[in-house]
Amino acid sequence: MPTQEQPKKQLTPLQNFNLKIKDTRTQEYLTSVLGEKKNQFVTTLVSLVANNESLQQCDPMSLMFTALKATSLDLPIDPSLGFCAPIPYKNNKNGKTEAQFQIMRNGWVELAQRTGRVTRIANEPVYEGQLVSKNKFTGEYVFDEDAKKSDEVIGYMAYIRLSNGFEKTVYWTKEECKAHGLHYSQSFRKGYGLWVDNFDAMALKTVLKNVITKYAPKSIAMQTAIKADQASFDSNGNASYLDVPDDVRFHAGAPDDQPQPEEQEAAVNQKKAAVKAAKAGTGDPIEDLP
Repeated sequence: MPTQEQPKKQLTPLQNFNLKIKDTRTQEYLTSVLGEKKNQFVTTLVSLVANNESLQQCDPMSLMFTALKATSLDLPIDPSLGFCAPIPYKNNKNGKTEAQFQIMRNGWVELAQRTGRVTRIANEPVYEGQLVSKNKFTGEYVFDEDAKKSDEVIGYMAYIRLSNGFEKTVYWTKEECKAHGLHYSQSFRKGYGLWVDNFDAMALKTVLKNVITKYAPKSIAMQTAIKADQASFDSNGNASYLDVPDDVRFHAGAPDDQPQPEEQEAAVNQKKAAVKAAKAGTGDPIEDLP
């Protein structure tokens, strides 16, 4: 009597990742790129994925190339260290969950310090009563740490001083940070992600990134980091931006000229109407929404 063929057991996401990373061709590629650092790279990445169920849902190669970008910048990719991290995002174009490379607060501080010209950095939340005076036109702000009236955060500041004596302070109100997050992060607009889970940390990092990318010396590593932040990478090193569409990518701009949430929603609705009209043949041709 013929026996029935047993169905193949489906691999778990973690097993699939381990299979991909241990594949002979993958190992040969990593050796050609990393040399003697390959084994440490693989051990770190496998451990990171094994302890994070969200990352296990990511395309394995997307994770690997994201980790390689962190290695190229010499930044540890363990999120607990606060330098950089792979963040899972759904790519609606191919249906895959891909890893997005995101530089964290300590990463920007590290890159600024490596220039050898940044002598001081400050990055703090500002509580009610601590903002004594401000001059938006001259960029001069006076804060008093001891004047705190409550635990209510009203804004976020970042400050750098260079070895030539140049110094710059950036201050954004909490409302400006929220408007920035809503404008540049699709996940925040949909009610999930880092902006929702840890708003203060994202606001602090955003203001710090603003002052560093605009006013710190632009070393090669710094230029690479600015382009790589919030990107996913393919095998050729090409970047795509899943959470932040190319036409509204964060270029360290001040929040003053950014649309408020109401303006953002109106613009999106207007474009949706134009797309619908174009597809129906009653309007001018227009690219679809990202």
